[in-house]
Amino acid sequence: MPDLAAIVIHCRDPYLLAPFWSAVTGLPVVDEDRAKLAERSLAPTEAVLLRDPSGHRPDIWISPAEDLPAAGRIHLDLVGDAEERAAVLEAGATVVRELPRWTVLADPEGNEFCLLPRTEAHADPLLAGH
Repeated sequence: MPDLAAIVIHCRDPYLLAPFWSAVTGLPVVDEDRAKLAERSLAPTEAVLLRDPSGHRPDIWISPAEDLPAAGRIHLDLVGDAEERAAVLEAGATVVRELPRWTVLADPEGNEFCLLPRTEAHADPLLAGH
């Protein structure tokens, strides 16, 4: 089976979402893109790359797009404890709804993602694709 190489998050404002997703995932913006973010010099269709320096995690591309649906541009499931949840909220996420076994959150542009406690992450195969 293929390995996951990258996740692409379509957005209206990469200057807003690249720092958000970098903070939430712990993946740094590559040097070239970090400079462009600081200078606000991205080309209109230029994506920003978040990359794990160790190469163990998939790349995340923050890619601008003109016509975006209100929801469904991405859906990620993240795993974290209470401290990590607080950090995600501090980075700019908002709580959409609390469910018995996980929390649905939204990034600053409204893309929903889930935060599962570490105990739930691999405990139930029915969580996949929720």
